[in-house]
Amino acid sequence: MAKSPNQKLVCAQCGYENEPERVYCHNCGTKLDRSILPRETTTQQESLAETRRRIRKMTNPGQVRAQVKTFLNVLIWAALVASIYLLMMPPLDMPTKEQESNANIISSNIDAAIAAPQSVTVQATPADLSNHVRRVKGVNVIPFAKYKRAFATLREGKVVFGVEEDLFGYPLFSSIEYRPTVEDGTFKAEKTGFYLGRLGIHPAITQLDSVFKKYWTALKQEGTLLDKAKSITITKDRAVLVTKP
Repeated sequence: MAKSPNQKLVCAQCGYENEPERVYCHNCGTKLDRSILPRETTTQQESLAETRRRIRKMTNPGQVRAQVKTFLNVLIWAALVASIYLLMMPPLDMPTKEQESNANIISSNIDAAIAAPQSVTVQATPADLSNHVRRVKGVNVIPFAKYKRAFATLREGKVVFGVEEDLFGYPLFSSIEYRPTVEDGTFKAEKTGFYLGRLGIHPAITQLDSVFKKYWTALKQEGTLLDKAKSITITKDRAVLVTKP
């Protein structure tokens, strides 16, 4: 609180009215009795001392470290909560069961393309593929979870294979993503991602590949078709495969 301009410190020797900040009389030089000042001035000094103590506390290295530690703990817990949320979410582009029920049956087209001596084009939508891989059974990714179904979908230049499992009543989704290409007449599939729900895991973690072994075992006929591929074009709406003659 600022000192009031009306406050005066009267000299007992000469009666001169001095400013409250003065220690000696401006008129005669006698030392002033500052104890007669209003309590407000003392309170002001106490407030200043409290402010100094607060500043020292804020700039204390130990206090700063504690604040940094608290901030890091908040970040860690926020990251953990976000990871759990992503883990529980289904893939954004996974076909619905209704879309799968209206999908085309492509198994006969695959068999015909494998047997055909001439070049054949095979096409499939995400729903067609997802309905087709429903015959894959028993792929378990999450420990203690119950297998429910397999699914597939398409992204630009990529194909995704996944499984839905049930863990104590909660649906969990695991998927693996590939970029299929044909180079010099040879089919290749580059793994570009692994997902638990929507939580991405770096594709370099090869230990996760083995959990999809049953998936590929059940799709041997499709592997034969891929080996016969001349070209593969994939968008988010459709996959188009042309076989060699």
